Amino acid sequence: MATVRAFMYHDVRDLADTEFPDRYNLRSFLTKNEFKKQIDIIKSRYVIIKSTDIHTIDLNNDKTDYAVLTFDDGLSDHYSVYEYLSSIDASATFLIPSAPVLEQKMIHSHKIQFILASISEKLLVEEILQNFANKNEIWDKYSITKWKDNWWSKEMIFCTNFLRYHNTLSFDNYAYADHLFEKHVSIDAENFIRDFYLNEAQIEEISRNNTMTVGGHGYTSENLLLLDDVDFDIRESHKLIKKYSDDFVFSYPNGGFDQNIKDVLKDCDCTLSYTVQPMTITDLDSVDYLEFPRYDGPQRIGTT
Repeated sequence: MATVRAFMYHDVRDLADTEFPDRYNLRSFLTKNEFKKQIDIIKSRYVIIKSTDIHTIDLNNDKTDYAVLTFDDGLSDHYSVYEYLSSIDASATFLIPSAPVLEQKMIHSHKIQFILASISEKLLVEEILQNFANKNEIWDKYSITKWKDNWWSKEMIFCTNFLRYHNTLSFDNYAYADHLFEKHVSIDAENFIRDFYLNEAQIEEISRNNTMTVGGHGYTSENLLLLDDVDFDIRESHKLIKKYSDDFVFSYPNGGFDQNIKDVLKDCDCTLSYTVQPMTITDLDSVDYLEFPRYDGPQRIGTT
């Protein structure tokens, strides 16, 4: 019986090409050589197809194993990924958030990652906690992870959770993250962001290649379940993608979705949306295309 598996990728960059090597040591990130090894393995095992080709395959009357390569976050790294995949005739889907491209707004989780890569985790915890009298209470609340296989330090967990979720009338975590980014990472955030994400000319070139698909990844790439205005976020994403594609393919930032979110996607004529749930598809007739599963490529495919 035939199968189809989707694989998710993020950053692909050599440590020699960054001032922030600690950030690129995260498990879901790959060097260029590691990435090429993974693609070699995938090509040896699967026929690589586009997201928009999934509905055309017949798993019941086929013996082929198919793979879909997806790349989240609209990173400038993905332009060299695109060039490499084009050179070996491999298809891919690039899932791009709108705000970084159109408004030079950095994804909040990326700010946090670069802050953590620029200062000792323990010193960052001290810097954050100095803003509060109830230090122990704040630490206890944000130093717990929900992930079973977590490999982060307590300090990484705390800083990430705090800067993502601690937002009160007296403390704006987004503004505070901006402050920390300017202090520890770069005082020129605009140019930093411009260099870090794909630009419109690059997206236009990728979209003109008929082996590639350009899709959406939200407006600011925030978990849609945490937003007050999901409709705005998805429609802003659709507004960008429809400039480059007649098909609207999407991926849920951080995997968050519910029926209301799916209904908004349906209203925008979304044909397929990727989750972060790992699963192999053996029967497309039983699949909800707005809950299409994906494996984390770097942690699923061996590179040795």
